[in-house]
Amino acid sequence: MTPPSYAPSQKVLHWAVAVLIVALVPIALAMANLPDGPVKNALYEWHKSFGLTVLALALARLLVRAARGAPPLAAGLPAWQRRAAHASHLALYALIVAVPLLGWAGTSACCAPVMLYFTLPLTLPISGGMPVGEAILRVHQVAAFTLVALVLLHAAAALHHHLVRRDGTLRRMLPGRTE
Repeated sequence: MTPPSYAPSQKVLHWAVAVLIVALVPIALAMANLPDGPVKNALYEWHKSFGLTVLALALARLLVRAARGAPPLAAGLPAWQRRAAHASHLALYALIVAVPLLGWAGTSACCAPVMLYFTLPLTLPISGGMPVGEAILRVHQVAAFTLVALVLLHAAAALHHHLVRRDGTLRRMLPGRTE
């Protein structure tokens, strides 16, 4: 059965992932452009930890979605917009899982250890050293830029629904709302 609204857990997971992705972008840009040193190293550690947190939250989100489903799309959407919404959501879910996995794998291969919030070692058993790690991290970077583009498209579509269509699509994902 299709639920009439998103569960509070779905909303919390959605916004937590969104906030972390928004935070990851400036951290990534800063760490890539800073000279070597303690600030750059700390930013790399925060980036890895936030990325692993996004992965965990995304997997939880997928489990909740599989168990509960999602409310139907707004009535009156043209077929092409329905297809675009489904395709973009699938791509968002795939990239929200793939981007941190690629970062984790690439870092594990070249630049171990991977520590969650400076304490818990989570390095994957991937060999190959710097050449393999750098290759994986290049794919991570392309996937991350693609994810950012899709997030911007997703936000623009939500604003279009809210400001132009006025159909409640954005409101139903806001915390505390039941519509």
